[in-house]
Formats: sequence, structure tokens, C-alpha cells
Amino acid sequence: MARRGGEQAAREPLWWRDAVIYQLHPKSFMDSNDDGIGDFAGLIARLDHVAGLGVDAIWLLPFYPSPLKDDGYDISDYTGVHPDYGRLSDVRRLVDAAHARGLKVITELVVNHTSSEHPWFQRARRAPPGSPAREMYVWSDDDKRYAGTRVIFCDTEASNWCWDPVAKAYYWHRFYSHQPDLNFDNPRVLAAVLRVMRFWLALGVDGLRLDAVPYLVEREGTGNENLPETHAILQRIRAELDARYPNRLLLAEANMWPEDVQQYFGQGDECHMCFHFPLMPRMYMAVAQEDRFPITDILRQTPAIPDGCQWAVFLRNHDELTLEMVTDAERDALWQVYAADRRARINLGIRRRLAPLMERDRRRIELMKGLLLSMPGTPVIYYGDEIGMGDNVYLRDRDGVRTPMQWSPDRNGGFSRADPAALVLPPIQDPLYGFQAVNVESQLRDPSSLLNWTRRMLAVRKRSRAFGRGGMRLLFPGNRKVLAYLREWEDDVILCVFNLSRAAQAVELDLAELAGRVPVEMLGGTPFPPLGALPYVLTLPPYGFHWFLLAPQGAALPPWHVAPPEPLPELRTLVARAGAAWLTPDAAHMLEREILPAWLKRRRWFALKQQAPRGAKLAYAVPISDGDGLLLAEVETQGGARWLLPLAQVAEAEAAKPAGQLALARLRQGARIGLLTDACATDAFPRAVLSALRAGRRVMTAAGELRFQPAPGLAALCLPEMAEIHRIGAEQSNTSLVIGQGAVLKLLRRIQPGLHPEAEMARHLTEAGYAGTPALLGEVVRCAADGTPHTLMLLHAYAPNQGDAWAWTLDWLARTVDEAALTEAEPEAPLEGYMPLAEAMGRRLAQLHLVLARPSADPAFAPEVADAAMAGRWAEQVAQEVARAFDSLDRPGAALSAAEQVLAQGLLARRAALLEAIHAAAPGLQGLAATRIHGDFHLGQVLVATGDAVILDFEGEPDRPLAARRAKASAWRDVAGLLRSLDYAAAIAAATEESGTATAAPTGRRAQLIAQWRQAAGRAVLHAYRATWQAEAGAPPAEALALELFQLEKAAYELAYEAHHRPAWLGVPLRGLAALADRLLGPVQPARGDSR
Repeated sequence: MARRGGEQAAREPLWWRDAVIYQLHPKSFMDSNDDGIGDFAGLIARLDHVAGLGVDAIWLLPFYPSPLKDDGYDISDYTGVHPDYGRLSDVRRLVDAAHARGLKVITELVVNHTSSEHPWFQRARRAPPGSPAREMYVWSDDDKRYAGTRVIFCDTEASNWCWDPVAKAYYWHRFYSHQPDLNFDNPRVLAAVLRVMRFWLALGVDGLRLDAVPYLVEREGTGNENLPETHAILQRIRAELDARYPNRLLLAEANMWPEDVQQYFGQGDECHMCFHFPLMPRMYMAVAQEDRFPITDILRQTPAIPDGCQWAVFLRNHDELTLEMVTDAERDALWQVYAADRRARINLGIRRRLAPLMERDRRRIELMKGLLLSMPGTPVIYYGDEIGMGDNVYLRDRDGVRTPMQWSPDRNGGFSRADPAALVLPPIQDPLYGFQAVNVESQLRDPSSLLNWTRRMLAVRKRSRAFGRGGMRLLFPGNRKVLAYLREWEDDVILCVFNLSRAAQAVELDLAELAGRVPVEMLGGTPFPPLGALPYVLTLPPYGFHWFLLAPQGAALPPWHVAPPEPLPELRTLVARAGAAWLTPDAAHMLEREILPAWLKRRRWFALKQQAPRGAKLAYAVPISDGDGLLLAEVETQGGARWLLPLAQVAEAEAAKPAGQLALARLRQGARIGLLTDACATDAFPRAVLSALRAGRRVMTAAGELRFQPAPGLAALCLPEMAEIHRIGAEQSNTSLVIGQGAVLKLLRRIQPGLHPEAEMARHLTEAGYAGTPALLGEVVRCAADGTPHTLMLLHAYAPNQGDAWAWTLDWLARTVDEAALTEAEPEAPLEGYMPLAEAMGRRLAQLHLVLARPSADPAFAPEVADAAMAGRWAEQVAQEVARAFDSLDRPGAALSAAEQVLAQGLLARRAALLEAIHAAAPGLQGLAATRIHGDFHLGQVLVATGDAVILDFEGEPDRPLAARRAKASAWRDVAGLLRSLDYAAAIAAATEESGTATAAPTGRRAQLIAQWRQAAGRAVLHAYRATWQAEAGAPPAEALALELFQLEKAAYELAYEAHHRPAWLGVPLRGLAALADRLLGPVQPARGDSR
């Protein structure tokens, strides 16, 4: 899982601002030599786990020689390695291995004190008073000095002074009595500390945590914390660091209030980063109280810090959950909630891990981690919290939260093969948190485990620098149980919303200043409806939270979202008369001259909106039936283009509803005021059309006769008189209305003369009994005076479905493949779930082609055999499409990566050869059947039904004229379209990492699984297609050459389309076209050259 190497790459300026730090103790992480104690060799062996989490740095707890009375913070040699953990060469190997994985290494620089066994102290206690050796520490003849200084470890120490019988004097210690404090009033102490710092930085360490920095200097009459002289010492350390080792980190431990900690940043000339101790307990307090105030209050108290500096935030670490920075009452409340068992209390804190504190409630654990990872600062994750490890309050001191890492359900949790009695600390073995139940190995296999959830969250966090570097703006909604804030950096705006309550909550957020932005939920990559001027309403489950990237205007909206129609800025008032002919000539004239041009350009189905219509004319407007206030009308714009526009009168009370938003004008009839609107926005219109179809009504117009033509199946359609109406999607090129979950009325907005291929195909397939498409129940046709038909509307049977196969496929890939790629052990047959749909599409497509290949008395459907002329035309069509793609590719400014530019140049160099090969392939197409086909077949034209596939939309490619769409072609063209659609889905899935799962999954493994899916899905389609054909008509005709040519044609069409509409996606069809060219011509042979 190596991510990126190179020591210099790992030390870019301010790297700590975007980092996530993983804290661990070598003794508890992994034992390589089975002596029961973790060591550096074991840590190196487990570095891939750390890198795979997605963190950026490891923070090592003290590993120096020590009597280990305080878990290594009692150091007896600053430049050595405790023999239990390895040797100095092992530390060098660790640093190199970490850098090779893109990880930084942070170690401890314990500057406040040493062990009483350190040689410095042993010399000092024997040296004469006042001598340089003696003055390395702080001494006194009595224990009365510095009387106003608090005792930190109040559970074990009665005083900050300890009598030394050898020195016959008292020495000063702020922590344990075996940890004498260094005397920074002696210049030799600082010089020694700087030598230690240089030693570890020269070895390659990237950062140093300065332990207990507020206590470096003592002065009588003070509390001996945070004194000015301390900052002078830190400035000397920082100056030495910057001069010799730029882009290294100093991280200060200063357990103080924010305004006091701020001083440890100096003017940007002391520490780069400081822990935010007061924030940590307040996150627990907010969840306990179900109130955001503890968090918002401390954040508002937190002062600004210098540029380039950073807070470090954490939930747990190797010490107790310290409650020093809370009031006595708050401490009592937190103890009552989180440490009711008094054994969990120590000093002024709680010695529990995160999971037990949250009572194993996965929701609260995720909530706390979501808070941690989105707070201002650099998050620090304590080892084992990624899997929800427990603790052992029966162990001494704080050892209960320092137990061995749980790697597997094997002996000792996979930490060591030693005798359990020989382990440095006993592993957790209780039934809830024991290593048999909670371990890395099991969670790696579970896509929904806490470990994999954590990997997804860290992957999502890396996608925006707003988390590490951005500012924070707190929001204050009326619901105090919800915490909400914005994280902002450059163009990125992230909305974070947390429900701190055990019950579901709703919240209204005032985000009017960001109106138009689209919230994209970052963990799943799901777009939400855009922000508007009104309060944005969200609902959250118990302890639920969301991170939303607020994408700029123009971002992709959720596919189910129906954007409100764009209304006219002001409505004119038309005067109408009562009765059937309520639209007067004067009103119609005003509608044509002043209203329709502005209204039409706001409609998505009006394809000429780029060139606003200079005028519009009502070709006719006739009532569908008497007394219903509905008119069926056609509008003619420049160039003679015709558009279907049914009109309706609605009450003025409908102004805020879709009918009102689509209004063309106000309509006054006497004293009564209403609205004139698009009738598709009313429920009365589809019901009236259905009624007219049942009656077979005919209506004369100035442009010919309107014929409501029912199909035989309409008589069997049983719907209530007031059937519920549902509108499919937003305004599209056509408009579809579902009537009572039994029928779909489709309005063809752009009206063209001639037989419409969808009406013609639907009628033929329905009469032939083809079950793979919704039956045609009726059509509305206008027959001109010369008999030319103009199809206006189609009524189909409704097919219950789960959406179209394109969206379903991408969603399936995002869900199934990403989860399979994320887990370490690949699930058994992870791709099998898609194969039933692939087989159903292949089967239904073959059945369609078999129906269309039957002999027919209708010349439009009579099968033909491709002769030389027809084969030549097919090849010429392919060549023309490929030539058009090459022209698009050859234009300057194509949005291609460097690798894609090389691919494009290689293709362009083979242009002549490819076109020649296409023409040369024409004879191979002779003898193929030429029938009617779908003509624009891809995943988007298939509905996913339970255990089946439903084929829709037989219009053909909309850019082609009707005659071309009705032309006969090879059935393999449809098969090629479906295979190219699978290629496209695979390419887009591989290139899109919207969700946290996709981001966290290893890219190579994910790409491999997607490629396997593409091959398996293609095989399943072809196998089902051939098997269905074989069962009814014998072996299908040879397809190899035809499939290659028609896939080439489709890829070329896609390339030209993307070049014109979505240049950023140009690489997808480019790679497909190049692969197909290689199959047709053979791969490009590398140029011969010097083989050296």
C-alpha cells in the first residue's frame, strides 16, 4: 500500500496543516521476536496498516532507554533506544520505511524532566552545590519554595519537592518524584536539549512533540506555568530548527486555556502546532448534554493564531481524558456520565478509550470521529480507536488504555506469539472488546466495519484542504441539539451538520448567501437539492451527521431532483371570454408577439433556446373537449419548427405550484382572474387526453385533423376516473406523465412531419406481442391536408421499474465494486449480482431483433439482405463518423492529459489506415440481415425491472432526420451500442471517486475489479443474446467484423459528442476508439531504435 515516497516530497512546507496523525507506542503495536514486547521491527511490518488507513504521520511515544516507571517519559538516555524495542539502526529503518509510504515520523522531545536514573541527575546529586553539573536540575534546601504551584499528579504526589539523601537537598518535579525537572536557567541545559534535537532531526525525523512545555521555568511568587522565560527558550529551539532543518514540526503539549496556549505559537516563531486541550472534553460534554453550547462556546473563546500555525485536536491519547480545563461542576457531570465506575477515574481525568466511553454505540463513535475530523486543526487518532478497541480499568495507572494492538483473533490478538504471561501488558479479553471480537483482520474483511468506515472518512477528508487550512463559520440554527458550521478554503465550502441527540432531529439553516450551490454529501457522493433563499431544511437520524461539499452553481444535481421551472419575471394580463373559444384573437396576438418568445427560451425542451425566437405563431389552438378550459396548440417559430404546447386555465391560487411557475400570463374573464399555463402542469390535461383516446375523438384544426387513435390494449386499461398523475423528472426534450401507475402519456414537444419511428415501432412490436417493451395504448396524430402524419403524443402501458440501467449500473458499481475493492479479502463472486441484468438485456435485445426479423407485409418492416451497395453504405457511415471524430480530435485546445495527447497523436497518425480498413471491410458486411432496429440502444434506454429488462424509446438518434432513423440496418449495431455503453460505464466508474469508499479503496484493485466487471458483463450480454437467437432461429449470423465496425462507429460518435458538449470527458471515448483501432489494425509497433 505504498502511497508516495521521497523524503523531500514528504516535507513540503506546512505539511502538518493537511495531515492526520496516528499515535502509537512501539511496545504495544507489534512484537516481531516473540519476547512479549512490541518493537520497531514489528512496527515496520505493520506500517502498511497505518498507511492504508490514510493517515499522514505517525507519532511515536517514548522509545528511549528508561526504567519505564512512567511508560518511557522518564528518560535515562536521550539519544539511545530501549533494548526492548530494538536498536538505533531499527529507528533509521523505520524512518526510511515510513517515508517510502508517504508517512512522516514524529517523536518525543521530553524537555521538562529526565529520569532520576539519567547520568545527568546521577552526576548532579553528587556534584557540589552551585556547580554546573549540580545546576542541571532545580534544588532547594527546603520544600517551601514555589508554594503557590499546583500538584499535577494529585493522586500519587503530595508535593512538587522530593528529598534526595545523596544530594542532601530537595529537587523539583512537576510530575512523578522519579522525574526531576531540568533547570533551564542553566544555559548548559538548553545546549544539551538542542544537541538532542539535532541528533533526531539529522536521523530523518519529521517532527518533535515537546512534552510539558508550560513548566520549563520556575519563579517565586508565580504558579510556575506559562512564564515569559519559557517562550524565550522555545524561540531559541525554533530558531535552531528553522536554520538547520526547515519544514520540520514542533508540536507543543500545553494543557491550558486557549488564550494561554496561543502564546506558545508566539508570532509564528515558537511552536508550529499546539494541542487544543479544552476542546476535547467539551465534545464529550456536548454529546452528554445533547447541546452544542460547550463546543460553540470554547470555539468562540479560541483566539486567532499566526499564519502557518495549527491546532492539534484529539479525542483520546495515551494519557487520561484530562478534565483540567473544565469547571468543577462540569468535571463532576462528565465523571457521572463517562466514569460512573470510580476505577475509571485518575487524577483529574478518565482512563477510558473512545469506544467504552461511547458504550460501544457505533453511531456515537462515528459522530465523535466526524466532529474530530472536521474541527479546525490537525486530528490525532490513537492506535486501536480505528477498530473500536476497549480498555482495562483494572491495570495500574494509565496502562489500561495502552494494551497491545489487536490484529487478529489468534493467540494474544496477533500481537505476539509469546507466552501470555510474558506480554508487556495483557491484551483485552472480555467478550465485548476482546481480541476475538475486535481485531483488524476481521474488520478488513467487513466492508461496513468501523475500520473501513474510518478509512473512508480519512479518504474523504483528504479531498479538500478546507478541513486542515480553512476557516470556520459557526451557524446557530434554532435547534440547539444540532451543531452546524462551514469550513471554507479558497473555492471550497463545506457544510458540517451534527445531531448531538439520541433522537432524530430536524434543522433549518440560513444559507441564503450561498443560494444556488448544490450540497454534495461527501461520504456517499450524493447531491442534494440546491440551496435557496429560504432556510435549508435537513433531517438527521439519532447521532447522525453530514459533511456537504457546497458545489458551485452548475454542479450536477441529484438525478431525482426536479428543479422548479424558470418563471417569467412578470406576467401580462390577457382578457378572455367565457366558453370554449376563450382565447380571443387579441389575446392570441399578444401571446405570440410579447409572451411566447420570452417563455419558450426558458423551457428545456425548446432546442433553439440558444437563439431566442424572434417571433412565435400559434398554428392552432383548439379545445380537447368542451368546458374543461384546455386547449391543444402548436407553436411555430423561425424556420418553420413546430412545438406542441397544450394550454390550460388555472386559478390564481395555483401561482406557487408548478402550474403557476409555468404560467405564460394572467387571464381575466370578467371579474375572475386566473392564469394561462402549460397544461402539462395540470392533472386535468392527461385525464382529458385519456378520455379523448378512449372515445377516439377527432378535432379539426387549421393545420389538419387531430386524431385520438386508441390501440386495442386501451380497452383493457382500468383506471379510476380521477387517477393520480405523476410527472417524470424535470422538463426534458419530451414530457412524460404517469397516469394512475397504469399508463404513461408522452408528449413529443418537437413536431416533425412523417411517420414517427417510436410510434411506428411501438405499434409494430405491440401487434407482434413483444413483451420486452411497454405496449402502445394509443397515439395522438395530426394529419395535414396532404395526408402527412405528425405524431404529437403516445400513450404506453406503465412498466414498474427501478430506474434506467445506466444509473442503476453506475450505482451498482459504486456500491458493490467499491466495497469489494475496499476489503482486504475479496468477497466470493463479487460481480455475480450484475449478471442477471446483463443476461436480461441480452435476452430482450435478441427477442426484439427476432421479432423485427420476421417476414412482414409492411414494407417498412420487411427484412432485407445487405447487398454490396448497402454494405458499402454502412461502411461509409462508419467512415464518416470516424472522420468527424478525427476532425474533433485535431482541433486545438482539446482537454486531454499528457498520456491522452500521446494516444490522440497515435490515432491521428493512423487516420488514413483506419479509414482504408473500414472501407475494405465493407464486403464482410454483405449477407447480413437488414431490419428495423432500435437505432440508439444504450443502458439509458433500458428500465431495470424485477428479474427483467424493459426496452424504451425507439426514436433513434435525435440528431438524425426521421427517414434516417427509420432506415433498416444490422441488428449488430444495437449490440455494439450496448457494449459501448458498458465500456462507457466502466470508464466513468473508474474515473469517478465521488464516494468515500471509492476514494479509500486501492485504485489499482478497484480498476481491476471494474475491468473484470466489464468483461463479465459483455460476455453475459453476448451469451444471452446468442443463446436466445439460437433457441428460436438457429445460430446467429457471424458478428465479429460487424461488431468491431459498429462499435468503432459508436465510439467515434461519442468522441465527437464529448468534444462538443463535455470536453473534460473526451478521454473516455478516446481510449475506446484507440482500443478498437488496435483491434482492427493491430497494435502500434514501437519504433525500432537503439536497444541500449
